[in-house]
Amino acid sequence: MFEAVTTSAWFGALSAFVFEWLARKTAMRNLFALGAAAASTASLMAAHFNPARLNPAIGNMMPVLHDIWLYIHVNVIIFSYCLILMAAFTSLLYLVWRMLGGGADYAAVGGAGSLMLDPAHGAGCRSAGEVFDGATMALMELAFILLWCGIFMGAIWADHSWGRPWGWDPKEVFALNTFIVFIVLIHVRAKARDKGLWTAALALAGCAVMLFNWIVINFVISGLHSYV
Repeated sequence: MFEAVTTSAWFGALSAFVFEWLARKTAMRNLFALGAAAASTASLMAAHFNPARLNPAIGNMMPVLHDIWLYIHVNVIIFSYCLILMAAFTSLLYLVWRMLGGGADYAAVGGAGSLMLDPAHGAGCRSAGEVFDGATMALMELAFILLWCGIFMGAIWADHSWGRPWGWDPKEVFALNTFIVFIVLIHVRAKARDKGLWTAALALAGCAVMLFNWIVINFVISGLHSYV
């Protein structure tokens, strides 16, 4: 668990470099670095202030964990979790902006569209609501893809290790629940009138489910994934 938490901080730094390069000519520049800093700081503080739970000592791995699909699966999932944390941060910024009197603005072209179209349309013409919502969607779109890939790769590893791709283990169930929240987000965004508000609320809900899966399932509810 210590390695997972610290790795998420490294992925936050990597995400900041990549997204900031993509957003360098848009109104979203510096926002991804801020979100990555918040997510990475939270991860490193958790590792530093809770050594009893997040033991940094290096020990022997169980034989079942020596599988190439496990290494890929875990890192892809951790990367998606880092992006979800960053999206929760930009969602909070959007909600604060709305509470301070901002209008119901949202990024009409989504996250990837905002990164591609902003340089052509002029970064300075967008409202703060559009910028925050666009950043949230850019992060959520990639997190959604990585989470799906991570679950799929985890099923391959489970089939190799346990003889079945899916067994409704608590960790599997809440990984699926997190994925379902973001499926709901995609459909709600397509139909809801206040797209920005619904997107921010569901991004935070997805982050809450993800944290429950990452923390409570690991330390409180035992299952096949209880290797901490």
